[in-house]
Amino acid sequence: MSDAFKEFIAKREAEQHARDGAQRWFWVALVVAVVVVMAIILLRGDPSTKILNPNTASAEELVTLPEVGPTMANAIIAKRNEKPFTKPEDLLDVKGIGPKTLEKMKPRLTFQK
Repeated sequence: MSDAFKEFIAKREAEQHARDGAQRWFWVALVVAVVVVMAIILLRGDPSTKILNPNTASAEELVTLPEVGPTMANAIIAKRNEKPFTKPEDLLDVKGIGPKTLEKMKPRLTFQK
């Protein structure tokens, strides 16, 4: 083989080695990013299990309750402004909340200050 050809082969091998190294770092960085995102999600906690006081919860928090959407969250806020809730059954006065919905909500409700 000629020296020029050997030099060409050596250069190509060096380029391939550099590409392999860059790809390796890309995948390592991607795995680290995924692990960090998953850790943040897991450490933050699931909002659908948080205990809420319907007298103080924001509309964004209320929509995490079972069967509660933005409209019902606003209805809960409007009703609590009339008269604070003291027990779960008080929520039956909110249009759209019936006994079945209330039963789904009860484990997530508190009325302590």
